[in-house]
Amino acid sequence: MRRHTNILILLLLTGLCISAGAQNNPYKIDDSLYPIFQRAIKWRTQPQGLLIADTLYAEATQKKDKKAQCLALTIPVSFYLSTNNYEKLEQAAARAKEEARKNNYLQYYYSACTNEINCLLNNGHSLRALQKAEEMKIQAFKDQHEYGIFSCIFTLGNIYYMRQNREVATEYYKNALEYMLKNLPDQDPTYMYINLSEYYRDKGEGEVALEYAEKAAKAAKTNESRVASLLNKCEVLYSMKRINDFNACYDECTQVIEQYGVIRKTAVQRLHIYKLILNKNYDQAHTEADSLRNLLSANQMHHEIYLKSGNYEKAYIYNNWLHNYQDSVNRQVQSSDIAELNARIGTERIKLDAKALEYQNTALNLKNTQLELDRTKSQSELEMMNIENSKLVLENRNLDLARLNVEAEKQKAILKEQQSASQHYIVTLSLVLSFLFLFTCFLIFYLYRRRKTMAILQEKNEELTVARDHAEESDRMKSFFIQNMSHEIRTPLNAIVGFSQVLSTPDMEVDDEEKEEFSMLIQQNSELLTTLINDVLDLASLESGKYRMHLAPHRCNELCQVAMVSVVHRNPKKVKSYFTSDVPNDYLFVTDKERLQQVLINFLTNAEKHTERGEIHLHCSLTENPGKITFSVADTGPGIPADQADCVFDRFSKLDEFKQGTGLGLNICSIIAGRLKGEVKLDKNYTEGARFLFILPLDSVPDK
Repeated sequence: MRRHTNILILLLLTGLCISAGAQNNPYKIDDSLYPIFQRAIKWRTQPQGLLIADTLYAEATQKKDKKAQCLALTIPVSFYLSTNNYEKLEQAAARAKEEARKNNYLQYYYSACTNEINCLLNNGHSLRALQKAEEMKIQAFKDQHEYGIFSCIFTLGNIYYMRQNREVATEYYKNALEYMLKNLPDQDPTYMYINLSEYYRDKGEGEVALEYAEKAAKAAKTNESRVASLLNKCEVLYSMKRINDFNACYDECTQVIEQYGVIRKTAVQRLHIYKLILNKNYDQAHTEADSLRNLLSANQMHHEIYLKSGNYEKAYIYNNWLHNYQDSVNRQVQSSDIAELNARIGTERIKLDAKALEYQNTALNLKNTQLELDRTKSQSELEMMNIENSKLVLENRNLDLARLNVEAEKQKAILKEQQSASQHYIVTLSLVLSFLFLFTCFLIFYLYRRRKTMAILQEKNEELTVARDHAEESDRMKSFFIQNMSHEIRTPLNAIVGFSQVLSTPDMEVDDEEKEEFSMLIQQNSELLTTLINDVLDLASLESGKYRMHLAPHRCNELCQVAMVSVVHRNPKKVKSYFTSDVPNDYLFVTDKERLQQVLINFLTNAEKHTERGEIHLHCSLTENPGKITFSVADTGPGIPADQADCVFDRFSKLDEFKQGTGLGLNICSIIAGRLKGEVKLDKNYTEGARFLFILPLDSVPDK
């Protein structure tokens, strides 16, 4: 992984313009600042480089050289990358990205993004690196920045290479190479060609590897890339056993190294070891291998030496070590992925707890508000009573004064008092009734709002509970899927490797019948491994929405016969397979040929897996469901228990945990049927085994 990181750093430090390398100041910054930048580059992996970078930034600020400021901020990023200090690197990268975007030098923005991702990879955080790379890709396409797009494509290749997925990594390298040749013609594509050559060399496709190696040698623009391309070409020729061509290339490579100096020391040591092996100087070759700093490279070379010298016992020991090392790397990647997933889930749980606490605080605030409102109402009622008392006292005084002053008009005063009392009673009663009416309305409104608020809180709590359960279930299913896939892939892979080694070991005495049996086992496990991988890829393709249905008219009987032929060789000896149809042979209907056959093959494979004797019957009918075409696969196996019939099409559902498979096949059939506007189901009325139905309408167009 560090080799790929160093390649990308080299590309970044060239300033995106290799053709300008012969000039005195290829970055076109202030001439007085360029020598300072050269010293900073030389010391970028040492603490002195940080001090020089600070000086460069201060001088560039004084001279108002924006590009030099951006270049100065790339030095701390490179330093913290070399020390694997991600926290410091993230801070330095944030400052560099802000300055680059502000001054419109986006190449340095994407340089900082790439170094962040590389540091995550060096620390084993491939999932976080992948997330960062996707964010970088979105920004690059939004900016329409050619170098940013190239960097994110190449970086995605490095991520998948680190995750041991070399096929996907190679596709990204090809895309990066194509994009570079089209949009960045001044770049040096040598290392792109070398990556592709190494991939095809390891796959055993020597001619393709040699083609890319020769392209690398022709495209080399620097001394380092020329030496690297010749070293790679030598390794390809050695793997192809073209001894004369290897010797010629070896001599040429030696001359170039003597001229330009030793570059890529480990690769040069490997080349010397290959030469010693060809000269049958095995002892010295072992000594050279021991001097390799990388333990993996050293053990690979020891394995090659023992294999060529005929010491198969020790070669076998080193081969086992290499397999165990690869397994440990895979486990480490898986463990890192699981740890990062658990960390993310933990973060989500903390957020959910915080929201729950926020809702509790809101409820408490509402309660306090209600208490304050009740207290205010009590005070208002007390004040109103005081007012009424004051009015009564005043009226009583007025009445006493009237009695004393107007004795003669007693009767008249009494009448007026009665009239006044009546009016007062009416007014008081009106006020009391109005107050009671307003209070009742307010109380009704308050109870309605409180009930509505409580209902909303209850609904939110239920949503949070569902979200928590869903997150926990997703975590469990992801962990189960990773563990199941590791076991399911390792089982056929171990069988393929084991029987292949038995067949390829000259000392093993194996007769023709055993060879045929071993070859058949290798083929069966290879098909099983292919099926497992295809299930996972098909599921990802269908759920991502990237797959498009390829609709065309097809003869349904021919599709059924092809599906039957493709799986009949897997039948157990005591099982007979046959196909019947009540559909005319020339009957055409519009569908996706590959997806329909995939459903039928999954049904047939499932029946063969669970049927030890009897028969498997594939039938096509237009009459079983009028207006629709019905495909059915019936077997004489043990059948499916009634309590499990409803969950047989669920993802990861396996009725027999001891049978091979990921539990994705029938779930994929269900997804494909939905895309074709059809349905798949289990015939619960069939009692002689299991019978699966695939029903497609004839008068509707499937989803594309």
